[in-house]
Amino acid sequence: MFIGRVEDIVPGMEAAFVNIGADKNGFLYRNELIAYDTLKDDKEPDVKQPTIASMLKEGQSIIVQVTKEAVGAKGVRLTEKISLPGKYIVYLPYGNYVAVSKKMNEENRKGWREKAREWIEDREGIIIRTNAEDASHEEIYHEFTLLRHQHQQMLQQAEKVNVPNVLLNQSSLISRVQRDYLTNKNSEIVVDHFESYEQLLNSSLEGCNIHLYQEKEDIFSYYDIEKHLEKALHEKVWLKSGGFLIIEKTEALTVIDVNTGKFTGKHNLRDTVVKTNIEAAYAVAQQLRLRNIGGIILIDFIDMKVESDQKSVLKALKEATKNDRTLTNVAGFTNFGLVEMTRKKARKPLHDIMMESCSVCKGTGQVLSLKSKIAHLEREVFALRYIDQDAILVEVDSAVYESLLQNNNDLLTSMEQVVNKTIYLVNGENGHLPTIRLIGDYDEIKASWEKRMKEV
Repeated sequence: MFIGRVEDIVPGMEAAFVNIGADKNGFLYRNELIAYDTLKDDKEPDVKQPTIASMLKEGQSIIVQVTKEAVGAKGVRLTEKISLPGKYIVYLPYGNYVAVSKKMNEENRKGWREKAREWIEDREGIIIRTNAEDASHEEIYHEFTLLRHQHQQMLQQAEKVNVPNVLLNQSSLISRVQRDYLTNKNSEIVVDHFESYEQLLNSSLEGCNIHLYQEKEDIFSYYDIEKHLEKALHEKVWLKSGGFLIIEKTEALTVIDVNTGKFTGKHNLRDTVVKTNIEAAYAVAQQLRLRNIGGIILIDFIDMKVESDQKSVLKALKEATKNDRTLTNVAGFTNFGLVEMTRKKARKPLHDIMMESCSVCKGTGQVLSLKSKIAHLEREVFALRYIDQDAILVEVDSAVYESLLQNNNDLLTSMEQVVNKTIYLVNGENGHLPTIRLIGDYDEIKASWEKRMKEV
């Protein structure tokens, strides 16, 4: 949540650009304004709708929420219609409606709808989530009042801070885990940070398995997360049967091609094709979540001539995507035999977070981003926190070297404090991941570092 400043109004697009303190101004459409709903409701259907210029002025301060992260050259998408998600409900200060999860039975939905209408005032709105079905009215009302109070505090803070400014950060990893995963008693969460562990433990449901990881090995290495991240960046994804997917992302859509590969089956061609396609359907759903792919998605399954086979594959795809926390819609087969589906763009895809354009080939290729390299260095250094040595010599490329020593010295100091060791950096070959070259006592590592620096 931000308080921003209206920088520019574009009448032809019925939109405005809002400065929220990011690199690029955010984009705010007319129909995302609270005033638009109010004025629109007061007008007859055939009367001209209010323009954005009649509701906003350049230089005006406005409280907005990010609905879609920046992608490429586009800034974040914004709304004035704020929503505050909780464990059981979503509070809508200006929503003016009540909604209840369709996954509840109709009797429970009716009861919650009536109860919610008793709570809301003025233009408030509320969405009752599926998790509320087994909770008491007191628990839900308590969360409702907390979220309402949070909104009121945010409005008070907006009057005191400079513009632009952050009013509420809803994107922290711990808050997302609390909101999305602690509602399931079958969840198992492993965390290696004690304060975060306590925070999750105190807010979890009875029966949730929350473990504090205390091994010496880095948690990413122990659970092979690095390997899974690397696989999730590859175009080719192998299936257990020997078939494979090819995932290609463009700015407009994502195309997924299914191939039988090494899988030859045991019976006939039709059986082989159907089995591969069904396996691929579940793999596609998994890859969409892992890579956080959103937008329009086209899947080119292996050709099936029999309609019942197509229905079986479509059923498998719908089954595989039904528990996706991001809104997903499987439209079905097009006239050209492709399956069309959509997945809401909520956050940046993994590829955009982990990779950046290669400066050598002018953007035609991709390399690991600076942030990814520094994060890798942090994990490598953190894994050495229990080793009884005084210093570490790390070889990094010029981008990491410059960032840590010139632009981000506080991060390097923080890393040294966490592991209680002095970290010496030497400039290595560009494009390579940070590599720990030596670990030893302070004098030994310092001497090696000075020798390497003279050679440069």
